Amino acid sequence: MPFEFNQKKVFVCDLDGTLFMGPHPIEPAVRFVIDACNSRRFAFYYLTNNTSKTPEAYLKKIGGAGIPVVEEQILTPLSTLESYIRERGYRSVYLVASEAVTAFLQGRLPDVAFEFAPERNQLMALAFDPELTYEKLRRLAVLHNARPELDFVATHPDACCPSEHGPIPDVGGLLALLKTTNGMTPAHVFGKPSPSLLAPVLQRFAREEIAVVGDRLYTDKAMADRAGVDFVCVLSGETTRASLATYTGSPPAVVVEQFGEIAAMGEPTARENHE
Repeated sequence: MPFEFNQKKVFVCDLDGTLFMGPHPIEPAVRFVIDACNSRRFAFYYLTNNTSKTPEAYLKKIGGAGIPVVEEQILTPLSTLESYIRERGYRSVYLVASEAVTAFLQGRLPDVAFEFAPERNQLMALAFDPELTYEKLRRLAVLHNARPELDFVATHPDACCPSEHGPIPDVGGLLALLKTTNGMTPAHVFGKPSPSLLAPVLQRFAREEIAVVGDRLYTDKAMADRAGVDFVCVLSGETTRASLATYTGSPPAVVVEQFGEIAAMGEPTARENHE
């Protein structure tokens, strides 16, 4: 079915590679979002698998680019991890994450000890940790070797993270390493492509009114497909025209060089209405 631009009411935007490249905004994409927010033409949510930062940090990053945003618009697997720990009543968690993310979760879960305590730990959790050391990975292996039944989860499956210097290792790459060295496989991997992160959006909008925007076929598009919503593929991040040419799944609803180009899709209808 064709992509019905004028039927859309909300865009759920990936961040890394879609609106930002590393710390830098992708200017035409961000300009489209700002203009659409100011005109109230569309609603926006911002969804990222990147768990190296807290939701508050993303609020500052998005707002710092000039985009009007509130915390409820930011969707991240950290909320899923928080719910997982809370629902299971875990009190001792070995978490591989940045200091800021650890402090954020500690604030949300004050009764949980985030610690390396082999005799007490009830869960091992792996997030995207830019402060990663060999010792942190060694401790995961030590825990698994001593207690192979210990629950193990990861915040997302992305093998790499786009940056202004090219791809850098992400959680999925570390999961491959841990499987190779220790046979470790997480019981759950949160984040995209699971459609659970879209729950707040699906509660407010009909599926035909929603479009997911992202640069990764195996997470962003897979999530959109599972949720039954359209996918806008941007070529400003990981996916290239060469990788699209070899992609064996169903094609994206739209492919654009960068998200700002989608504004032109409304122009023919606008001209027809004017005539």
